[in-house]
Amino acid sequence: MAKYEAVFILDPLKVEGNGEAFSQTIEEQFKELGGEVTRTKFFEKRIFARPIGKHKAGLYWDYVVEMPEASVALLQDKYRLNPTVLRLAVFNFVEGHDDDVFKPRARDFRDDSFQDDGFERDSYRGSRDR
Repeated sequence: MAKYEAVFILDPLKVEGNGEAFSQTIEEQFKELGGEVTRTKFFEKRIFARPIGKHKAGLYWDYVVEMPEASVALLQDKYRLNPTVLRLAVFNFVEGHDDDVFKPRARDFRDDSFQDDGFERDSYRGSRDR
């Protein structure tokens, strides 16, 4: 058995709350495939850099699972056409590799105005040599 990390991006319109009930069904599916879930993390709702279809945001769930190699393809086939799952990615898990990757983002709550203070200063109009 190998150790894998599976990242699910769920459609927030098709699950209630943070998708905890759907997450339970995913964990049950891992067990049916002969796997054992060692870690489950919910990373929050995030806005995509590029939309997935017409979706602009998704709920990120991360699982670390020990399961047979053949089960990875079965898992991907199971959720390939599921409309609740926008994306599914399965990676080989390396211990300690993702500790810094998914830290909560520091949010800067400066002025919520539309324009930034340095916009005019760094604007292309002001930077031309005349």
